[in-house]
Amino acid sequence: MYKITKIKDRLHQEKIIVLIDGWSSYESLYFLIRKAIPKEYGYIQYAYPNKILCSDPIKTKDNFSHLINTIIKDLDSLKDKKQRYFYMYGQSLGGLFCMIISDKIKMEKVMLIVPGYNLAEAFWKGASTQELKNKMIKDYKTTLSKLKKIWKEISPDYYFKRKSHNTEFNIILSKNDKVIPISNGKKLINLLKDKNIKEHISWTHLPHQLEMLKEGIFINNFKKWISDFK
Repeated sequence: MYKITKIKDRLHQEKIIVLIDGWSSYESLYFLIRKAIPKEYGYIQYAYPNKILCSDPIKTKDNFSHLINTIIKDLDSLKDKKQRYFYMYGQSLGGLFCMIISDKIKMEKVMLIVPGYNLAEAFWKGASTQELKNKMIKDYKTTLSKLKKIWKEISPDYYFKRKSHNTEFNIILSKNDKVIPISNGKKLINLLKDKNIKEHISWTHLPHQLEMLKEGIFINNFKKWISDFK
């Protein structure tokens, strides 16, 4: 199994911010974000290797489940020690994990940067995953409809049924996103609206990777998000 890297501090605090990296991202991209977290908050950042997403659909499902279950176990352990208030921040693929986990563990607020809605669709149509998709078709005879079934339990649209109804979502989407097609992001917005989940949507014109980089360097959006915490 692949290695999950955890960067954590001040986990004795009652309020904990959970950071989840995007695919092909760097844990150092969150350096300024971690520095901006007030001392009264603890934090834990999860980073993972690129091979978490591969051309083998079953292995990818197992890889994703491993990360999801690891985070849930860690947060449950923190809750067992005393009352906690959790906040989650995720970019790109990291946002997928945020959405799934927020339906399993109560989150006060979640911030998502250029997220998607259906994992299989984002993978199948995204610009950065075409090589993996073509290999998946060749080696595993996979179709989009088959992939949706295999990845159902690691896709956000399968959730939003339980605890996430009481979470506030702050989302930044790009109108020029080719990595996670904008149609996928719009479906997420429609889902939140249909379920009357509180959401704040912002739009950017930057491409996917540039928006992630911008949010990691110019952290005004992150600082504003934290400043709205109660």
